[in-house]
Amino acid sequence: MKNKFIELFNKCSDELKSLAFTHSSYAHDKKIESNERLEFLGDSVLSTIVSDYLYKHAHQNEGKMSKVRAMFVCTENLSSLAKELDIEKSIRLGKSFKEKSVSDAILADTIESMIGAMYLSFGLHSISNAVLDALKIKERLKKGVKAVDYKSELQEYTQGMKIKLKYNDETYLTESGQENFRANVFINNEFIAYGQGSTKREAEQNAAHLALKKIKKKS
Repeated sequence: MKNKFIELFNKCSDELKSLAFTHSSYAHDKKIESNERLEFLGDSVLSTIVSDYLYKHAHQNEGKMSKVRAMFVCTENLSSLAKELDIEKSIRLGKSFKEKSVSDAILADTIESMIGAMYLSFGLHSISNAVLDALKIKERLKKGVKAVDYKSELQEYTQGMKIKLKYNDETYLTESGQENFRANVFINNEFIAYGQGSTKREAEQNAAHLALKKIKKKS
């Protein structure tokens, strides 16, 4: 499954493969193009592949399909694939990242860049199954995957504990001009975690998920 994903990526041109692994920090140091445009493309391609599959096989309403799709394309799921593929050592980072571990967000962005490169090389139809299989989407959907609403779970927790929950949302532009979102979670005015995403909802879901992880570790 994952081998098919890597096999396809390895068939891309050397130029595209190199670009997919070029983080913006490295590009800034070397004055070359980063993988952000590829990431933007790969994000859209991934969303289309998953949406198409869910439409044909999930038979759920729009709201439920959106939640399931968000779970499949979230930072945690993509970074998990990146770790399985052991791509961290291939990512080209700038001097500012020396002796620092690569974040889940960078790993997830790199997977999207790889998908963008494969799409440009082979087209949507040729890469769909490889992407679906690598992320175990078919397998998990057959088992009856249940979308988790981390925002609702965090809200229920804070209400039960009678503590204050607040999100502070920000937008920022990447070097390629793409608008991204960052959501900061505060509990009782204390910063707990932040999440990023291409939409405000995705950023808040990722932030809530990380906040819940931190809370559960402490308890």
